[in-house]
Amino acid sequence: MKFPILSRVGVTAALVLASLSTTVEARQARVKLATLAPKGTSFHQILQEMGQAWREAPDGGVRLTIFTDGTMGGEGDVVRRMGLGQLQAGLLTTSGLTEIDNRVSGLQNIPVAYQSYAEVDYVRDRLGPKYAEVLKARGFIVLGWFDTGWVKLFSKERIVRPADLKGGKVFIVPGSPGTLEIARSIGTQPVELEPTEVLVSLQTGLVNIAPAPPIYALAAQFFQPAPYMLDVNWLPLSGAIVMSQKSWDGLTAGQQEAVRSSAAAAGAKLTQRARAEMQESIDAMAKRGLEVQAIEGELLTEWMKFGVGLHPQIRGGVVPADEFDEIMRLLEEYRASHADAAD
Repeated sequence: MKFPILSRVGVTAALVLASLSTTVEARQARVKLATLAPKGTSFHQILQEMGQAWREAPDGGVRLTIFTDGTMGGEGDVVRRMGLGQLQAGLLTTSGLTEIDNRVSGLQNIPVAYQSYAEVDYVRDRLGPKYAEVLKARGFIVLGWFDTGWVKLFSKERIVRPADLKGGKVFIVPGSPGTLEIARSIGTQPVELEPTEVLVSLQTGLVNIAPAPPIYALAAQFFQPAPYMLDVNWLPLSGAIVMSQKSWDGLTAGQQEAVRSSAAAAGAKLTQRARAEMQESIDAMAKRGLEVQAIEGELLTEWMKFGVGLHPQIRGGVVPADEFDEIMRLLEEYRASHADAAD
């Protein structure tokens, strides 16, 4: 006589457990994140580690799906897809962030303005909170800032002096009319391409100059059709991990805390890893035939003068004038306070 009762108890318990499981599953947020970073690189691996931390977040966790290699399009496409709800997050460089609001462009787009990683950090630490509010007002939440080290110039023919740029066909990320005009003003022919299109464009001759951080040039194999690298720290490639406001608002308070803290840690780790891997990437490419053009002394002075000579066009043309001025003020402030310290 007790078996039917036990059976009914068992059935009831099973139903309760099933209900609880369904509730947890229903609570689990799902986030699709897109990036141009190639699959299997340290960037992808760090994002996967971040995804594991998200899964362990409270209230059922957050399930992260990562789309690498630009499979969701360029960064402009990623921003638009986030606005449409097709994606919820993105690992965006400043080029993508400027699709949201151009005020952030000075974190990256001022040639030879930054002379050390310490300067990059100093400016970002002070302007990051302000720019996070700027992006939030546009419907995007900054979860963590990062950079991928210095952008270098890779080319099919050897470049030694600024004059060697003239006549070159240079890769430009879409979405910056000011950059196009500046490229034309120095005698180059700008070609708008997504980063995922650069390798084929170098191979076919559509472009013969490709600015890129060494870590990406190695992963994308730029150095094969463009076997020369100018060793000038042209500018830092900066960015952020961002999430749409709508998706952020759909998370519980516990999930938000776990997502933001782990994403901030991921951004810091991305920066540390990329900076460390920059020289490793150059060395790896050099072993496979890359010729590195060292720049020092009078030649370095010539390149610095050339880069600074572009600043009047950058100010107001690429970077809003007030943001440009604030960044230059912060750089002067840093240098004045570290005048007696070795970099």
